[in-house]
Amino acid sequence: MTPRDWPARAWRAAIALVASIVGSAALTAFAAWIAWILWQGGWPAATAEQRVALLGKALLLALAGSLVVLVSLGLAINRREIRVSRDGFELSGGDGPDPADEGKS
Repeated sequence: MTPRDWPARAWRAAIALVASIVGSAALTAFAAWIAWILWQGGWPAATAEQRVALLGKALLLALAGSLVVLVSLGLAINRREIRVSRDGFELSGGDGPDPADEGKS
């Protein structure tokens, strides 16, 4: 089976895999870069409190990015629909069993 013949679910899974690899590398590089700058930047000792505060905020931003990546991967692989209203939110959708997997045990 060539990639052209893949079902939509396989395409979503492949795209999610590539996105997870690229996204995790980018977020890890961002977190390491911020930590390196604040650690080795040649800052005076008097700014230690501000550096720790900036480091905390930057790493929380990286974690928020990780959360967005994980949620988007779950939506890409499982194809969900989310509705948000005044009454709350509703999750629905998802694929049934993959036709290519049926009959395999």
